Amino acid sequence: MIPIFKPVISQKGKNNVLKCLKTSWISSQGIFIKKFENALKEFHKMKYCVATSSCTTALHLAILSLNLKKNDEIICPALSFISPANMVILSNLKLVLVDINPKTLTIDENEIEKKITKKTKAILVVHQFGHAANMSKILKLKKKYNLKIIEDNAESIGGKFKKKLNGTMGDLSTLSFFANKIITTGEGGAVLTNNKNLYLKCLQMRDHGMSLKKRYFHKMLGFNYRMSELHAALGISQLNRIDNFIEKRKKIVSYYLNKIGNLPLKRPPFSSDSAWHLFVCQTEDEKTRKDLYRFLYEKNILAAIHYRPIYQNSYFQKLGFNNDDFPKAESFYSRSISLPLYTEITETQLNYVVKKLHEFYGVKYD
Repeated sequence: MIPIFKPVISQKGKNNVLKCLKTSWISSQGIFIKKFENALKEFHKMKYCVATSSCTTALHLAILSLNLKKNDEIICPALSFISPANMVILSNLKLVLVDINPKTLTIDENEIEKKITKKTKAILVVHQFGHAANMSKILKLKKKYNLKIIEDNAESIGGKFKKKLNGTMGDLSTLSFFANKIITTGEGGAVLTNNKNLYLKCLQMRDHGMSLKKRYFHKMLGFNYRMSELHAALGISQLNRIDNFIEKRKKIVSYYLNKIGNLPLKRPPFSSDSAWHLFVCQTEDEKTRKDLYRFLYEKNILAAIHYRPIYQNSYFQKLGFNNDDFPKAESFYSRSISLPLYTEITETQLNYVVKKLHEFYGVKYD
């Protein structure tokens, strides 16, 4: 089976983990955490970094650090992984969803202003599939309405918007190091910010609300959202290879684009600024998507569907969201299919995927 993703762990990464295992401290708050946080800060040219147990916990800390009041509103894209929406609700805030832009597959920057009210306090931007949202317009809305911006950069570490790294333009940003992401620690995340007060809040909440000066003195409620030393040890080696990872992903995407241009699949336009977390195409209709997914699986190719729109999930349906309010997300989701994309996929495997796509559509492939 050709998988949809496959993590790549170098010998140096394995050696880092073994080195960590030989120390007297493998849980959290040791030298590897500090090294990883410093490396992430340096890479993004940000002042502060808080490594966490996942991107979801990083999102929770980022939202809570803003000290919003119950039922204040946060705007999110209608189609993304479920974490941003869950964390808004679990923070006792009101979730406001905005349709996606069919070109970028991120939040539609032209629809956001229509959803802003007096209770709107923040926009949670998700840089989806490796592609950046239109931050120019979003930052103008931030200034106009005095809003906070959280960038969910789980899927676009190393991606850019107008030469600026994603995750460096808002008040806070969050990163993911899950196994299928651009770089991995197995599981893990981080919060980035240039605001010292927000950093200190996230840092304290990450560790049970413990005082940063007196151990076991707890000044606020908090969580155990810490990353372990083992995860950080792997992350250090991964971050050193990020440029190489992204260049390989771009070459794979170029291969797909060059080889399937004669098929009735809507392909994402190539962008050298994308981190290319996923290669998502769109079929002509939902039935074709289902048939293609099944066909590829039978040919030992694991495709995927990313993602079910947030409002379609049962809990969010109870909140009153209506499918008809998000026609662009509906259209995209019904036809989208992600093809295998990972740095170590071979040309033989890629050629096999392309050959089977032609076979499905009955198009000759040389």
